[in-house]
Amino acid sequence: MLLCNHHVLDILFLFLTLLCVNGEIQQTHFKFYGEVFKNEGSHVIGQYSTISKSRCAASCRENDRCQAFEMCTDDPPECRLTTGETPIQAHNSSHPRCQLFYMVNNCETGHWDRVQEKCVQNNTNAIPTNNCVDCHCLLGLLSMLLGGETTYTLSSGKTLLCDLELGLLTTYKWTIIQRHQIGGSVDFDKDWNEYKHGFGSVTSDFWIGNDVIHHLTNNGNTLLQIKMIKTNGYSLNVEYSFSIDSESNNYMLQVSNFQGSFGIGDPFTPVCLECANGMKFTTKDRDNDNNGTGNCAEVSKGGWWHNSCQKSNLNGRFGESDYRLGVNWDTITNLRYVEMRVRNP
Repeated sequence: MLLCNHHVLDILFLFLTLLCVNGEIQQTHFKFYGEVFKNEGSHVIGQYSTISKSRCAASCRENDRCQAFEMCTDDPPECRLTTGETPIQAHNSSHPRCQLFYMVNNCETGHWDRVQEKCVQNNTNAIPTNNCVDCHCLLGLLSMLLGGETTYTLSSGKTLLCDLELGLLTTYKWTIIQRHQIGGSVDFDKDWNEYKHGFGSVTSDFWIGNDVIHHLTNNGNTLLQIKMIKTNGYSLNVEYSFSIDSESNNYMLQVSNFQGSFGIGDPFTPVCLECANGMKFTTKDRDNDNNGTGNCAEVSKGGWWHNSCQKSNLNGRFGESDYRLGVNWDTITNLRYVEMRVRNP
């Protein structure tokens, strides 16, 4: 006789629902869609309070009409089983938010109707607006057993690269905003509009875009981590409290609370002619630096918060031994990989 240990199931259900039905194990996958506002309507077929996501997923699997479930931020939290045909989302911030999870199906379009046992087309209003803007929202608890990188495309069309970092007591949900490596296929010598909107590919090298970085840091993602790898394979990490202004103030950099690997310098926060804090962004066609003899972005071949000129630049060209010319951190120039990522503190 097969027995179900509910404590173990509550862990496994975070990604994969395992149900004991008539002594057999059945499995169903659910995919996190995004956050929606809590709306009432005929699409809701069941509501439960104070149960875990895993038990909510199990309850959905047991109900033939259930195609999706929502976990709402009420007090106490509420699980809602739905038909998947969610009403149009009214952007009313006074309503509680719910995390929406759809049952995975093999239909090319629409969804699998478990009662009719066939693929049916969704109502044109069935899929609600995805309100997520960062990986903190996108990475639902059903993905927590699968640490590592995942890409998500927002309703705006912007693709985010997310990294779920599993810890003993907590889980960190990083949104990666920049990746630059020696030998990469992406040229970082771009103009103002390209740095504004972003360029490259999350599958290789990229800059997510200054508009997005401003939006992310104004949405609570104010912890910046910079990961660097030297040509000898030695890794360095630094962290800051971080935000940038909007384009109206030329994406001015605001950083504080430096923490770093042993012996690594801080080229951001000190007051010096080459330090970056408080500087506006500069590109080869938009000179906002303090260098009176030329454009620092033209010299280093990369947009950055240049001062006069740089004691840091993670968007420059690799291979320059002079820290004022290319990719560097403080006076470290022998770098082969750099990455910037943000999350909620």
